[in-house]
Amino acid sequence: MDPALILTYGPSGNGKTTDCGYSFPRALFIATRGALQSIRSVCGYEPRVENCSTIDEVTSRIKALKPGEVDSVVVDDFSYLAEQTISSMEKKYTGFKLWGALRDSTLAFRNAARYASCHIVLNCWEQAPKNKEDGSRVRGGPMLPGKLPEQLPAMCDMVLRCGLDTMRKPWPGVYRCHVSSDYVMKDRFNIAQMIDPAPMNLAEIMRNVGYKVARHPDLEWQEDIVETVAQQILAGSPGEMVNIANGVYKSLLSNGASPTAAKWTLRDGVDRAVIRRALAVRNDAFFV
Repeated sequence: MDPALILTYGPSGNGKTTDCGYSFPRALFIATRGALQSIRSVCGYEPRVENCSTIDEVTSRIKALKPGEVDSVVVDDFSYLAEQTISSMEKKYTGFKLWGALRDSTLAFRNAARYASCHIVLNCWEQAPKNKEDGSRVRGGPMLPGKLPEQLPAMCDMVLRCGLDTMRKPWPGVYRCHVSSDYVMKDRFNIAQMIDPAPMNLAEIMRNVGYKVARHPDLEWQEDIVETVAQQILAGSPGEMVNIANGVYKSLLSNGASPTAAKWTLRDGVDRAVIRRALAVRNDAFFV
């Protein structure tokens, strides 16, 4: 399959960056200084990071990628990058020419990302729906100026809105993806939309699509345990999940795994089971 182009958006601090750290540990992160601290503190490793000041710089970096250099590029945060790009362009353009230049720059980036040799993931802030002066409705979505909140997602494979499910323990983050007149969302793979709300775990969503998403080079042992955990949870009753997860967690610690790596492993195992169970429910009935 061709590499995926994914856009997520939501309020600041809701876990987008941390999920990308868990999901793409071999990625090149395009981010500002300090923006990836949650990956270091929660995921437990130092991500590969570069700073780009404008959208054009990111476009050039993606085009310069060598085959196999990275398996994904995560741009965190694209909304901030757009602000920086506007600030840079204001030295050269004004009025409609400014917004036209920004649009052209963003669409050039979108085209480069669409045909990149690796997965491209964009994180954005969220803007709410609004009504124009003429009464027309503008859907909420990624926080970008002009028509870009609709134009940028147009070529993406998945556009996911971040949310919280306080009943989901211990990781309340979810991705929303359903047909909506209020917010921009889409899913060409027909998986996030089928199980909406989906666990906030891009790697497990993509693995269920059929992609091979690489694990951290020091944690390649995780995959066998994740699959075992998922199968044990699916074989038991929903009420047994907590005991299964706690038992595996203690076993991992007793065998020398760090708490960070053990929690990461259980996170993927639980989410894999949740995704498979949700897909099975949807596939067992025409109307749900």
